[in-house]
Amino acid sequence: MGIEGNRMRQTFIEAYVHLISFLRWIIVCLVILYLCSGIYAVSSNEIGILQRFGKVLNDKIQPGIHFAFPWPIDRVTKVPTRIVNRMVIDDFYSAYSSLNSTSRAFVEMTGLDSYCVTGDNNLVNIICVIQYNISNPFDYIFHVKDTDIMLRSMAANTIIRCLARMPIGDSLTRGKQQISSYIKVELQKRLDDARSGLNLSFIELRDIKPPDRIQNFFSDVVKAGIDRIKMINGAEAYRNEKIPAAKADANRILQEAEGYKRGVVLRAEGDADRFTRLLDQNRGKGDSIRKMIYIETMQEIMKKVEKKRIVVLDKNSKVPARLKLYCPP
Repeated sequence: MGIEGNRMRQTFIEAYVHLISFLRWIIVCLVILYLCSGIYAVSSNEIGILQRFGKVLNDKIQPGIHFAFPWPIDRVTKVPTRIVNRMVIDDFYSAYSSLNSTSRAFVEMTGLDSYCVTGDNNLVNIICVIQYNISNPFDYIFHVKDTDIMLRSMAANTIIRCLARMPIGDSLTRGKQQISSYIKVELQKRLDDARSGLNLSFIELRDIKPPDRIQNFFSDVVKAGIDRIKMINGAEAYRNEKIPAAKADANRILQEAEGYKRGVVLRAEGDADRFTRLLDQNRGKGDSIRKMIYIETMQEIMKKVEKKRIVVLDKNSKVPARLKLYCPP
């Protein structure tokens, strides 16, 4: 019994040693596997945030292969910063109301579309698409609990504030670009103040229109406004065309009148000067100057007479014989 007992105890000790050695190798392998599980990769469109026991050690881990102690020592959060996200804002009750709220229940019961009120107390439906990406992973992870709810609420509030300052005519026509710019600037400012870590890349105002029930009436109003603008522009173009032409005609008439005036004055002055010289030359000659003027006048009169008759008078006629010489044939 003593020898058999010693053998059994020796066998048990050897088995125990082998078991301990096997367990040691298992533990070593587990430790190696545990450490290897700390190897992680950050893709090209992500930024990693490394935490050790909850404290942030590095919030800007670049793409590539990295190592960190496995859980629960280190924790790595990967944030997709280069992916553009889209959010469609086409209702406003969901941004502020819970699932069991009265406003949501009213919308579901009536089926009415949510709307905004413009600055002149008109109703419009709007569909706005917001494109954004994550610009600050640290703020995105640790300062905002639910990014989608926060972004939707701020966007809806900004849209309502924007349309409340604009009349319906501007919102449906030339004010769309202004609405998009206002929403982008104001919403980005509010997101920065909240340290959301989001950056707006583009705001698309997909549609803005009156409610369907009154769409036809608004279309008539907008068409009338467009026709009014066309008529005003046409009248302005007609005025801009006619006024320069009228000014040109007025200048031409004035210039012609001035020319005519100068011509008449010069002719009158020439005639006066000629008669003065003629008077000086014939002063003291008696009745000859009167006869010459008489003869010239008769010549001018006879040129205007269509039918002429020449009568040969005898010597006893009272008509001067010289008159026959000056009567044209």
